[in-house]
Amino acid sequence: MVGSTISRRGLAGLAATFVAAPAFALDPNTPQASSHEPLKYLDVARRLTVQVMLNGQGPFHMMIDTGANSSMISIETADRLGLARGEPVNVHGIAGVQAVDTVVIDTLRMGDRVRRQMRVSIVAERHLGAAGLLGLDWLGANSLMLNYGQRRMAVGERLPMADDQTVVVKTRTRSGLTLIDASMPGQTLIALLDSGSMATIGNMALFRAAQKRKAIIGETFDIQLRGAIGQTLPGRLVVLNRLTLGKMTLVNVPVVMAPVHTFDYWGLSREPAILIGSDILQKFETVALDFKRREVRFRIAGRG
Repeated sequence: MVGSTISRRGLAGLAATFVAAPAFALDPNTPQASSHEPLKYLDVARRLTVQVMLNGQGPFHMMIDTGANSSMISIETADRLGLARGEPVNVHGIAGVQAVDTVVIDTLRMGDRVRRQMRVSIVAERHLGAAGLLGLDWLGANSLMLNYGQRRMAVGERLPMADDQTVVVKTRTRSGLTLIDASMPGQTLIALLDSGSMATIGNMALFRAAQKRKAIIGETFDIQLRGAIGQTLPGRLVVLNRLTLGKMTLVNVPVVMAPVHTFDYWGLSREPAILIGSDILQKFETVALDFKRREVRFRIAGRG
């Protein structure tokens, strides 16, 4: 799981921009998702939160984190609910393995979805940046729509099909991870979507490949990553000249290069790999993860 905040200095105005996106057929008979859970913007990176009821109390604002294997709540939330501490578990953070306490939530309700007897890790709210986060253990195989344009989300609903503003990128599964193919000039990459990360993060294999391919433009900056469990890690912020996802190309893409432990844990440290964070995801009107069709649909906001 790659974390929650990043400290930057002198980086105002860095942002990925689109080069091109092909047209796709529109199915006018496809219904929109019938029910959505309201979201609010959490921070400058526009990570999204949803209102969740825990043990009948709340609502609590929790992030949807597609880069986290397991869900968490803050220590402050656990104390508010009066939850007894359970056995600690090892959590893989950005800098290594760390033992954290756990609690058991009797009921976790978001809209019509309910999970019972859910064991979650607890960490300080200042690291999470929210009352908690919902990871892949909660999402499961359900579809997910992140609607940045309308500040909404849908989970487990039928997703709208692609229209002429949508780019479809096929997914594949490896060791339980949902991956998409990506590339930079002269180099293929492995990419994952991480809606809980403020920054897009590359491993050191990507850094070396980008240097070799002369894909880094302009200055680089020393920065510090901060993870969801409070770990910190030095990194290097660079700008890639191009990043291609499917048939869509982004230019001038800020990426933090760092020896993030999560890449080691996932077995992705030896080949160029990248976590697509909310700094890129929020550039789209919607991002739909359709596990049934094994694809991600990126919808670009209409140009006026």
